Amino acid sequence: MTLLQDRYNKAVMDKTLRTVTPKYIEFKKAGECVVGILKGITSVGSQKEESTYNQYLVDTDMGMAKFAMGSATDKEIQPLLVIGVLYAFTFKGKEKLDAKRSVNKFLIEAIDFEGEPETGNPDDIPF
Repeated sequence: MTLLQDRYNKAVMDKTLRTVTPKYIEFKKAGECVVGILKGITSVGSQKEESTYNQYLVDTDMGMAKFAMGSATDKEIQPLLVIGVLYAFTFKGKEKLDAKRSVNKFLIEAIDFEGEPETGNPDDIPF
């Protein structure tokens, strides 16, 4: 019987480990893009305000990554995102709303996406 520690040691030796601890990505310049499979969405409390925003967890070619897009984008796009789908998240820059406020703009594209996203509402059954 193989011990779990032995399996881990073998994976280290074979270089077959995959780190699942996500690297935080901060979008700074327009055109920056993250391509990956959406693995999860977590709500995080904002330190600046009494509000929340989402962190998106994606599996990329470079390993797990997480990032925020801003609460305005969260409200707009979260209902359309499906866990397990490959997406490209491209930062388009900040748009100034007024002297004190701005909003992040993103282009989000689904790759090899089939069908309509599930809402989780049983009343949405198409019959």
